[in-house]
Amino acid sequence: MDADTTPATAELPDAPGRWGVTALTIAIGLAAIGAAVAAVSFRSFDLDRFFVPKELALHAGALVAAVALAARRGERRYTVADLALLAWLALSAVSALFATSGWHARRALAISLSAAVVYWGAAALRRAERSRGVTLLIAIAASAAVASALAQAYGYDSELFSANRAPGGTLGNRNFIAHVAAMALPVLVFLAATARSGAGSLIGAAAILAASAALVLSRTRAAWLALAIWLVIALPVAWRGRAVIRTAMPRRRGLLLAGALGLGALMALLIPNTLDWKSDSPYLDSVRGVVNYREGSGAGRLKQYTNSLKMTRAHPVFGVGPGNWAAEYPVYVLRGDPSLMESTGMTANPWPSSDWVAAVAERGIPAALAMATLLLVLIANAWKGWRDSVYPSVDRFGALAGGSAVLIGVVQGGFDAFTLLAFPSILFWGVAGALIPASRPVHNRTVSARARVYLVGLTAVVWLMFVARSAAKIEAMRLYSKGTFDSVREAASYDPGSYRIQLRAAQLLADRGLCRLSYHNAMAAAGLFPRAAAAQAVLAKCAGSTR
Repeated sequence: MDADTTPATAELPDAPGRWGVTALTIAIGLAAIGAAVAAVSFRSFDLDRFFVPKELALHAGALVAAVALAARRGERRYTVADLALLAWLALSAVSALFATSGWHARRALAISLSAAVVYWGAAALRRAERSRGVTLLIAIAASAAVASALAQAYGYDSELFSANRAPGGTLGNRNFIAHVAAMALPVLVFLAATARSGAGSLIGAAAILAASAALVLSRTRAAWLALAIWLVIALPVAWRGRAVIRTAMPRRRGLLLAGALGLGALMALLIPNTLDWKSDSPYLDSVRGVVNYREGSGAGRLKQYTNSLKMTRAHPVFGVGPGNWAAEYPVYVLRGDPSLMESTGMTANPWPSSDWVAAVAERGIPAALAMATLLLVLIANAWKGWRDSVYPSVDRFGALAGGSAVLIGVVQGGFDAFTLLAFPSILFWGVAGALIPASRPVHNRTVSARARVYLVGLTAVVWLMFVARSAAKIEAMRLYSKGTFDSVREAASYDPGSYRIQLRAAQLLADRGLCRLSYHNAMAAAGLFPRAAAAQAVLAKCAGSTR
């Protein structure tokens, strides 16, 4: 064999068998594609109508992947990255036990657990030297989301799109599209550069062109900043290792891919679109505001971060609970905070404008340190994989692409919600597992046949609960959207974790004088957001009633 086809002997030997490879590839790939395009048309739920279907896709894919991993025979080998991820999950689970709202905590924890399964599943495929297929499926999913955003930008309308924060396509928000496009870009370059055929490289070039155009049209400064930082770091690294890249890809493909990247940006600037920007020079204004922290959203983020870290001082060990930032934030702010809507007593968004602020505020300092360790190890492993000649050139190029994607995701996560959401989580953790080589194991464990049976059963039960909960939330949205008294009450029984549904049910019952019944739903709403003015108003209205 030549240098490009020699097996990567440094990899761990505990790889899945043929059926395991098939199950993991299909599960993660379909989860990614489903999460990229899934949305429902219940416009009363302008966030959850995008989030919940994507969570359902994530959990459904993770169900199959988790069972496949649990059923795997042989010795289990754990690296530092694995142990750091396990520590993050364990500390998050303990944090959830002390959370104000258990519903918020369980939902956020479920996303973390399923995202971890995606990472471990993709890493298992890499050990089996079968990770290119799942990487390609994840890239297809990202490209589908980008294509939906471009369709919206150029006039195509759909019930599955949101008019707010266009062009968000099937992700519902232009910022989410930009984050996905930015992180997918190095992966698309890698796949197109190393495609086995010219047709594959042309398709990859088209995907790069689309991602480039979407990045310009989005005007998302976090994505632009992340790409700028990545380019400053990656270009010198790639130049010094250009011999590896030349070996990994046919001649002249570099020019094709660079041309696609530049042409996509140029087309976005020159071709008229249907986006309604308030500025006469929107793209130039966004460039000027990339690092502006003295006014506008930059100043608002700094204020929000400062107030969020007050939660950490009050709850340093376990935080306020996964997903509970919005429930607790009003306690720590003064009047005029841009993240708070004073008329409702609630935050404008259900999460802070930073994954990493959320990590430390919601899950505590130890959990945040575990996550930081994991991210540092991933980047270090990517660097080692890029530099280590024991790997074939294609794998070394893949390690550079995987490390680049993680770096971009980390920077974006510093300024926006990214890995808190289902589809970006699949992209982030799937690419990290599939492309970044693992370090040597530091702990080995053998699982008996009987223990595997119990583990498979427990895993199936847990993830079936996640799937059922997401499906119930979609059904609750459908019932609520019918708007009748009985349908809203039925919706409240399907989704006890929806503040909107519980509050509406409480209001309808209170309006009919059924305060005893209303009290139950109003207390459920107040338990989700204790400082919400509307829930407290219903409780006050029914105070002292005997009906």
